[in-house]
Amino acid sequence: MSENKTVTSTPKASDKRHVMYALSIHMKYGEVLHVEGLNKEEKDAYFKLARDKDATMIVEDKTSVRHLLSKDIAKVSVKAYDEKYEKVYHPLEKILFSESSMGRRVFTLIIKAFVILSILSIVGMFGVAMLEGDIMDVFFDSAILSETILKGFDLMNKIFGLTVLVMAIMNILDLGLGLRSHYYINQDGADPVEYSRVSNVLVTGAFIVIFLIAKTILNTIATML
Repeated sequence: MSENKTVTSTPKASDKRHVMYALSIHMKYGEVLHVEGLNKEEKDAYFKLARDKDATMIVEDKTSVRHLLSKDIAKVSVKAYDEKYEKVYHPLEKILFSESSMGRRVFTLIIKAFVILSILSIVGMFGVAMLEGDIMDVFFDSAILSETILKGFDLMNKIFGLTVLVMAIMNILDLGLGLRSHYYINQDGADPVEYSRVSNVLVTGAFIVIFLIAKTILNTIATML
């Protein structure tokens, strides 16, 4: 896996450029440098470095100084963008497509916990019904059986509502944290995102849809008993 580092060119206050450039510089030894906020002249200087044999360039950011050699560069890709993209679309990309701060495991565990609690809620209602009446009536009297199942479904609905609330809060928090995350403007060569923030939102949505479908089927079966 390549090591990704960001080298940012600090724009001058007097520079009123409208089009900026983000470069991905692929080194022959596997590293990828992401350079953002370049004007046309700065972008051309990097392209000239890649073209000219034995050329060199000193690149400096807040944390390091790099000495780039032309012979070490395998490829340079460029993405042009404007101020609107930088201020509007790029923040949206970070919110939706950057790596989730929570991952997928926590959402999976919540769904598994819901399934277990749902099963226990229905089983528990049967237990209560058997304690309150005759065991045979619970299973062989269709009216009592249907009523017991529906009570279990009611409890399951309450658990579902709480589960969705927890997942929605987590999704909102995760999306909010996306504003503080880093997401390269030029994604060429960047490490792939395993679990994006929007994918966790889709998991929550799929969970809701699947539950509503299953609920409709189970209610239909219960009323037919």
